[in-house]
Amino acid sequence: MNWKKGTLGASGMLVLVILIGLMLRTPITTLPLMLGDLANKLEVSKSSLGILTTLPLIMFMLFSSVASTILKKWGFKKSLLGTLAILLVGSLLRLIVTMPTMIIGTSLIGMGIAYLNVYMPSFVTAYFPSNIGLYTSVYTFSMMFGVALFNVITAPIMVLAGWWSMLIVLAITPLLALIIWLFLMPHLSEEIHEPQVEVKKEAMSNDQIWVNKKAWAFLIMFGSQSILNYTFTAWMPSLMAYHQVGSGVIGIIMAAFSLIGLPITVLLPQLLVKWGRLGKLFLVGSAGLAGLIASGMLFFQNTSSTIFWMIESLLLGYAIGLFFMFVVTMFAIKTSNPYRTAQLSGMAQAGGYFIAALGPVTYGWAFGLNPTGNLQNVAFVVAITLATIMGVIIVKTKKI
Repeated sequence: MNWKKGTLGASGMLVLVILIGLMLRTPITTLPLMLGDLANKLEVSKSSLGILTTLPLIMFMLFSSVASTILKKWGFKKSLLGTLAILLVGSLLRLIVTMPTMIIGTSLIGMGIAYLNVYMPSFVTAYFPSNIGLYTSVYTFSMMFGVALFNVITAPIMVLAGWWSMLIVLAITPLLALIIWLFLMPHLSEEIHEPQVEVKKEAMSNDQIWVNKKAWAFLIMFGSQSILNYTFTAWMPSLMAYHQVGSGVIGIIMAAFSLIGLPITVLLPQLLVKWGRLGKLFLVGSAGLAGLIASGMLFFQNTSSTIFWMIESLLLGYAIGLFFMFVVTMFAIKTSNPYRTAQLSGMAQAGGYFIAALGPVTYGWAFGLNPTGNLQNVAFVVAITLATIMGVIIVKTKKI
């Protein structure tokens, strides 16, 4: 990085990356923890607030593909400024507790996160070209740690200061990020945030990325890991409860599923940058093997054994976590410039989240017919297999 003034900007950039990581999931995952209080305040049933948990995913599908167009038109500075402003406005609207403001605010937050999901791989490529692995680890670790942290602190804060106070806490993060970015913008060297004309033309001439066969490997892999993640987190607690696993044990098992991803976020991006083709293939293969073992275990799931379900959770957590970090890091590694990174990331995430949206609904339908049916188990095997095959194709792809 080159800065016009000292090293303060570099420190500010690191803090910004951490704050952005915190915003990538916590505004979505924290709200369900207070749905009961919110339903009482709005005088509606808890089930009627389900729209607030599905809206962000819809926004991901709708706006991921247009993020790269905005980035090309406005550049990094204005694009990120506008995105942080959208997140702040959405967070502030949710402080006005009415059904319309909650819906609009949550929609804006989903839109902002959709943009950030696309911008961050490109952002890292542009501002930290020699440290792609490190800064990818920073923001993804912050994202996953933030989910775990807010899951822990939400209940105590609600007891001490009321449930509405958590909405204030969620609004503080985009406010701080916006202030820091406003400070950093004047100190960025012009050549960092404004690409050369040749590079911009190259990126803009690739609007046909949706017909690029190599790019579809990224979309299918991102979609496969997303559908696994959303389906597992949505329905595995119900499946364990069906087998008489205690609620406390279920909570611990689901926490283990999340926590196993933390070391992966720290180590994997840097390994992907340093290791050659064989090393990358080994990583993809290890995730595929873990996922297939876990999927195979589901065919023999008629047990309430804590050990069985813990192993199931850890294996799938490892596979899904590695697949996610792999494809997110490869967005940057396998593209020639930040704008191409944004195009590929936007395309893969738009299609991937569409695939992901089908998972919980379809699994729920199958679960209703037969909670222990083989249909959903086969679907897990197919998704793991697809993610593994696409990962191999991505490793062998030179550049997009």
